[in-house]
Amino acid sequence: MGKSNKIALADNEWLAALPEAARLELVKAAKIRRFGADVCVQRKGETADGLYGLLKGEVRVFANTFAGDEIVFTHILPGQWFGEIAILDGGLRTHDAHTTMPSELVILPRQVILELCERHLEVYQALVSLLCTHCRLAFGAVDEFLVCSPEQRMAKRLLQRTTFGTSGKITISQKELGALAGISRQSTNKILKRWESQVWIKRVYGGIEIYDYDALQHLP
Repeated sequence: MGKSNKIALADNEWLAALPEAARLELVKAAKIRRFGADVCVQRKGETADGLYGLLKGEVRVFANTFAGDEIVFTHILPGQWFGEIAILDGGLRTHDAHTTMPSELVILPRQVILELCERHLEVYQALVSLLCTHCRLAFGAVDEFLVCSPEQRMAKRLLQRTTFGTSGKITISQKELGALAGISRQSTNKILKRWESQVWIKRVYGGIEIYDYDALQHLP
């Protein structure tokens, strides 16, 4: 393991909360894997080999609908962990995960984690805490899906990519924006056309330019 990766793991908030002996054992057992852009990291239904942490890059966690559309549940950023459900219950992976750019991941082997859970209650508690964090995010997404209109959801996802109160180009494809908002490609296109006619946005090569931040933020 390279020096920069050791530093990144030493500074990781989740690992830092573990007892030193457990943390050192996990770091020693850790495996580093590198992926190109848009490469599968895990598949739904696979056996879990370990807990994944992102060191560099970005990973999207998603599912495909029967209509062939993609729904993105979340984007994993450097310093974040995922895959704890299958570690805790011994089941299969619950979602697909692909890189969005060249990425570097650390894998903490499942068997090592389980052995440490037997010796250190704090390791088990840390896994449960990680699971609870992801459950809260999932419940928040469900609430948003039930309460917000498709237009509101799409505006929120678009504005999350901006600096507060500013205009400018957002690098995102229509497919990705629709997937983040849980909207079909056809509906995404209709909404963007309507916003363009109102001069709130403009579709440009490789992304979307925002002209009226306030209008998108205060959709009825």
